[in-house]
Amino acid sequence: MDVRSDVVRDRVRSVASGRSGERPAQPEPPVSGAFTLEGLLRCRGCGCGCGCGTSLQPVRMLGHRAYRGPCGCRLTAVDAEDIEKLVLEAVAAPAPGLVADAAPEELGGIFRRLFVAVRVGGCAQDLSIVWRL
Repeated sequence: MDVRSDVVRDRVRSVASGRSGERPAQPEPPVSGAFTLEGLLRCRGCGCGCGCGTSLQPVRMLGHRAYRGPCGCRLTAVDAEDIEKLVLEAVAAPAPGLVADAAPEELGGIFRRLFVAVRVGGCAQDLSIVWRL
């Protein structure tokens, strides 16, 4: 294929400008119960100190689970597996019995009983947990 051809050049321009007539890829709807931090995960801001507190929404993007903020503070979604693992470790460290025998679908309920919120900053590791205790 000759990339110098008018047809190829016009197609590249239309795709780049969003005029191709194709809808942009939308996140896939989440699978019910697959997101253990749904309703708990909040935006703590991007590191600039804004800390808006908006609830991050569960989405599936390119086959991966993620949490996305509608607030505009964060440019990328938070990987659900990463953040959920970090939160699980935070619970298991001081009280392993709380989650040791819990099935994955039970973790959301356990987290809701333990936390008021989980706030995440610019990356999954930048988190703070607001405990109910």
